[in-house]
Order: sequence, then structure tokens, then C-alpha cells
Amino acid sequence: MPASAMPRSPRRLSLIVAALLLAALAGCGNRSEQAPASANRSLDMAAAPEAMLAKGMAGASATEATPKYLAERQFWVFELPEKAIEARWQAHVDLCRADCEVLNASLSKSAHAPVSAHLEIRVGRPSAARLLSAMAGPEVTERRIEREDKTLQVVDTEARLKNQAELRDRLRNLLATRSGALKDVLETERELARVQGDLDSLAAQRKTLANETEKILLFADYRPEPTLGETGAMQPLVEAWRSAGRAFAESLSAALLFIVQVLPWLVIVTPVIWGTWKLLRRLFNWRRKGAPAPTAPGAGERP
Repeated sequence: MPASAMPRSPRRLSLIVAALLLAALAGCGNRSEQAPASANRSLDMAAAPEAMLAKGMAGASATEATPKYLAERQFWVFELPEKAIEARWQAHVDLCRADCEVLNASLSKSAHAPVSAHLEIRVGRPSAARLLSAMAGPEVTERRIEREDKTLQVVDTEARLKNQAELRDRLRNLLATRSGALKDVLETERELARVQGDLDSLAAQRKTLANETEKILLFADYRPEPTLGETGAMQPLVEAWRSAGRAFAESLSAALLFIVQVLPWLVIVTPVIWGTWKLLRRLFNWRRKGAPAPTAPGAGERP
């Protein structure tokens, strides 16, 4: 090998090593740039379910924020002494004053049945708590609550009311600004009258729904409290004794009714039968007296 080639070989080696180092550094830089990108993609994928969950929670909160319209009915049963039923029923009727209306109030007093009463009232929700607390007591033996969701009906009725009101306003503006043929004007007036009729009907429906959802309907029944014979072991004997007495009374009443129904006919028929019998008897006696006496054989011949 020549002497001049020996000093150039270390220089080549250093250049090659430097190029390799630069390539390695470039590869590390690319990998370092790709790593944050992949990390960002993984962060985005991890954040996607959280965003979907947050969106679902927002939708649920919006649904929960929508007011619910519930029609509530309550059924109460009072059992108290028979003499106190009328006074308690009248006291509850008098409690229905502000934001309250009595729909039905009836009291039954009969000699053949125990005293009973019924009350049906509709009270607004702000005043319901005060009224119900005043009516509550140990005499309440049964209390039942029923609720019916009227949200869809209320929302649908309000939306139809809004649409019909907007259509009515547009028709009014069209009728006020339109100067066309008489036929077109009459057609617009007829359409306006139809829309106004639908609007009034929807307003009545909304008012009915408001009475059902903004007020509580209460049904109260007042019954006499059961006696010891009606609730104890002697109840079958008491019922049998009452049934026997009732059967005897019904039989006696049927016999009395039969006598009362037959008596007028006896007054009319008895004289007729008696007169007929007397007439037949006289006729029979007359025929017996008027008949000739029979003669013995040979009594009219001489010896």
C-alpha cells in the first residue's frame, strides 16, 4: 500500500461515523415527533367516551328540566262513630274555601241502613297540604294515591295552541292588508273562523288539563266503625241472627201484603156467593113443595 493512503483512511472513517450519527439523530427526531402525535391520538380516543358521556348527561339534565304534568287523585276512607259522621263530613266541607271547589257532597241517613257520607273535592296544590293535614286523623283507615302522567298531552296541546295562534295572527294580517277579490276575502274569513274555533277548543282542553295537573282530586268516604260483633268471632252468629230476623220480617210483610190485596175482593165476592147460595136453596125447596105426592097402587079401585 502507498504511504499517502494511510493518512486518508482515518478521515474516511470519521466521515462515515459522523454520517451514521447524523442519520441516527434524524431517526430519533422523527420518532420523537411521531410519539406525541400517537399520544395525542390516544388522548383523543380516551376523551371521546368522556365527551359522549358528558353529552348524554347534558341531554338527561335537559330532559329532567322539562316540567312533568301529573294528574293526582287521592282516596280516603274514614271510619268513626255513626253519630259523628255527619259532623265530621260537614266540617270537611267547610274546610274547602280558597282555591278549592266541592264537586260532590252527599249524606245518606236511613232507618234501614247505617249513616254514610261521600265527599269529592278539587283543591290546588299550594293549598292541598294545609287542607289534607287538617283532614288527617286517626279515623283515616285507608289512603290511596293514584298519579297519571299528562306531560305528553299538555306539551302537544300547548304546541298546537301556539301554532294555531300564529296561524290566526297571519290570517288577520292577511285579511287586514289584502285588497283582492271578494271571493278570496270570504275564503280567508272562513279559514280564520275555523282556526279560531280550533283555538278555542284547544284552549278548553288546556284548561281541563290544568285542572287535572295543577289541582288534586280527593275522594273521601265516611263509614261507621264496625262493632265488636262485626269484627270478632261472633260475627257469623250476628250475621245469621240478622238474616233470620230479616227473613221473618220479609215473610210477614209478604203475608200482610197478600191479605191487603185479597181483602177488597172478599168484600165484593162474599155477598155474591152468599146470595147465590140462598137463591139456590129457595129454588130447591120450592121445587120440593110443588111436586105431587105419589099414590099407592090400587088405592082408587072399589072392592
